[in-house]
Amino acid sequence: MQWNRLLGLLTVCGLAYGAEAQVRRSSRNLQPLTRRPERVAEGMQSGNSGLGVSVVPKKQESTVSAVTRVAYLGPKTGWGIVKATSPFYAPDGKRLGTLPGGTLFTYNGVKSSSRNDVLVCRVRRGAEQEGPYLIDCTDIAGYEGDPSALNPELTQNLLRYFTLNGRIEERLAALKQEANAKNPHSESARQTHQAYQASIEKAAAMEREMNSLTGARRSKALDALRTLKYEQAALKTQSDQAAAAFKAWQEAHPLDPAVIAADPQLRALRAEHDEARKPVASLIPNEG
Repeated sequence: MQWNRLLGLLTVCGLAYGAEAQVRRSSRNLQPLTRRPERVAEGMQSGNSGLGVSVVPKKQESTVSAVTRVAYLGPKTGWGIVKATSPFYAPDGKRLGTLPGGTLFTYNGVKSSSRNDVLVCRVRRGAEQEGPYLIDCTDIAGYEGDPSALNPELTQNLLRYFTLNGRIEERLAALKQEANAKNPHSESARQTHQAYQASIEKAAAMEREMNSLTGARRSKALDALRTLKYEQAALKTQSDQAAAAFKAWQEAHPLDPAVIAADPQLRALRAEHDEARKPVASLIPNEG
């Protein structure tokens, strides 16, 4: 008799949980690993919405001059949304472009990279799916399950929130670019940097070609590569000097936060963003 009552109680509890679970955030999506110098430290907070999806919380920044390599410890399959913007790559690592905030994708694998773990994704473009692509796990809000099984209104609310998130980032970047255009060293810094990067790519191509040669042709190619390397050193010096002048001017003429905050377009986007957050607040990665 007692055994039958216990089974009945467990059944009721299971039904109650199943009725509530729709979107589940992973309780441990990201794990910081080794640090590398000259970058800001990054981490992640985790949380559970109690609704049923798996979210990748926002990375935390510390004052330590290092970056934390992040491992994705969420489920190996699921779906997600780009939080603001994210570069995406072909399976061979070639960069293909940038995805805007609000881009929906599904993923069926996780791979390690020289920076953070990346998700093997198929991106939704209208009614079509493209991929596979690789996306950095720190650029996304990840969820368990299948987005097609969710309430369409809930999915659209999440997409609206992250789309606005991306538009805010775009506007901030545009305002910063407008300010940078006033820097008298901006053009020289851009041109010298491009020249130096072009020399690096040219040297790499020449080295590949040289390695395929033999004898006198290889010796001639090696001499040409050495000459380019000397030129490259001079280009690097010019690039470094222009970058230093650009940075010094920026530090002497900092961007006024009040001017940014007063921008009408940014204010309107932030107000809309605040409203869009309300119906999906429990499903958004922690911003702390």
